Amino acid sequence: MNIISDKRIDLLSGLIEMRRIYSVIEHSLFKYNAACMVVTSGVPGEGKTTVVAGLSAVAAGHRNLRVLAIDFNWHRPALHKWFGLNRTFDSNDFSQGKSLLDLVQSTHVKNLDILTATSTPHHDVSMDEDIHRLGKDIIHQARVAYDVVIIDAASIFPVNHRMMDPVAVSMDAEAAILVALANETPRQKLKHARMLLETAGVHVAGVVVNQWKNILI
Repeated sequence: MNIISDKRIDLLSGLIEMRRIYSVIEHSLFKYNAACMVVTSGVPGEGKTTVVAGLSAVAAGHRNLRVLAIDFNWHRPALHKWFGLNRTFDSNDFSQGKSLLDLVQSTHVKNLDILTATSTPHHDVSMDEDIHRLGKDIIHQARVAYDVVIIDAASIFPVNHRMMDPVAVSMDAEAAILVALANETPRQKLKHARMLLETAGVHVAGVVVNQWKNILI
């Protein structure tokens, strides 16, 4: 008899759930030639990066799509850790004309590249309008070079005007996905986050309830 450890069972269960979520997203969004989605949340600590890492890996293994995962959560960057990478991206390099393809890093997952959060110190990053322009330029180049772009954005609350605004970033994508922590996320924060996105004209494709079995669409 083969005995599978609890850790292995949790890993397999998580992969199955990511595939289910991805299949719903693909059906809803990927009628476009290039699909870009933003993963955000009402408040920090909801597991956004876990969802981004899982969805990116699943997407890269599906139909040989070229996938780029972007870490726009510059305040609490974590995506690079999931793939054992260092934060080598310097936003000044991109602003000075370097191609996006020169700045991304490949991963151990076939067809999946990562653009880490900038290594530029926060005090060296320009204010709102320049950050927003930088984000738009990165997304534009990503759309040209990749089939699927998945963005790990900051949480919508609390607001930090020196960071990449998740609502503004979502306006340049086909859709946003909200992540909520089961039995933890304040319902009003989640409702307010969704209202802000929809008021800005963002299509909210659904809410992923982390540590739960369902996806609400």
